[in-house]
Amino acid sequence: MADSSKITVLQIAEEAGVSPATVSRVLNHRDIVKEGTIRQVENAMNILGMTLPKYSITPSKEQSVIILNVPNINNVFYTEVIRGATASATAHGCHLLISQSPLDYGSVSNFCSLIRRVNAAGVILLNQVATELLSQLNTIVPIMQCCEYNQDSDLPYVSIDDCLAAQNAVEYLISSGKNKIAFINGPLSYKYARERRRGFLNALERAEISTPSNWIVQLPEVNYEMAYAATCQLLTGDVVPNAFFAASDTLAAAVIRAAKRYKYHVPKDIVVVGFDNIDLSSMFTPTITTVSQPKFQEGFTACEMLLEKITNPLTATRSILLDTELVIRESSN
Repeated sequence: MADSSKITVLQIAEEAGVSPATVSRVLNHRDIVKEGTIRQVENAMNILGMTLPKYSITPSKEQSVIILNVPNINNVFYTEVIRGATASATAHGCHLLISQSPLDYGSVSNFCSLIRRVNAAGVILLNQVATELLSQLNTIVPIMQCCEYNQDSDLPYVSIDDCLAAQNAVEYLISSGKNKIAFINGPLSYKYARERRRGFLNALERAEISTPSNWIVQLPEVNYEMAYAATCQLLTGDVVPNAFFAASDTLAAAVIRAAKRYKYHVPKDIVVVGFDNIDLSSMFTPTITTVSQPKFQEGFTACEMLLEKITNPLTATRSILLDTELVIRESSN
């Protein structure tokens, strides 16, 4: 009989025909693993001569922990996403732990330590994460990408078609007679910013409209004051935009404030369209026309899909793009 102290999780996984992460879930989170998978892993352990730990026979009554990693908790966009994920986790008797941190080569080891320390059953990522780091995390726990996702990874995600949504918004501006359109965008390190920029340029190209390169503003973060300063600079140029498309409602609000400073009327002189449909968009004056993103649904669906992935690890998990809607308000009408 083999020395069970020298048998690794990888060996068990190979014998059982499952992933190392599945073996880990059987040992630590039996309550969220299908009975057939448990038997498959335990049979492999028996074949390898391992003695089954006592706790593996009785399902754990402790609530499983799901970690939701968010880039910046102060960004109000994430509030509804978190609320949706929390609703799903609560319905399934799980705890949702919010982790605010970047996920890069310098911080991933600390995040992996957190996963192990709280014995997390899975992770929902709202961060943009490098392909190699995603693969590393996925060897520890199941991963679900939400809103933001790595386009080079085959890990599942719940998001929207940012390019198409942006293109539709800009085509709306063009159909309103606007042909001098500026774009206030977030950092291109994020998929949403790259895709919304692509949609913006697609709409202009289809309408055969050109725009000065300095009218496409790339901010290092979604920041109201930065957007305000950038817009003020554009509004003091020799030629002034007659429309702005902003990659978030926070940036759109900054555009409207800058327009008021220079005595431009919104929407008579300058039309403004934002993105996300956060509460600010309906509370600001004038109210902001915006692309409504189903934030609650994204968070809820991401958690549901992650829990399904945890429970049925051998089942292929699909990715989902949810629909958006352009909500017309006073800033363009």
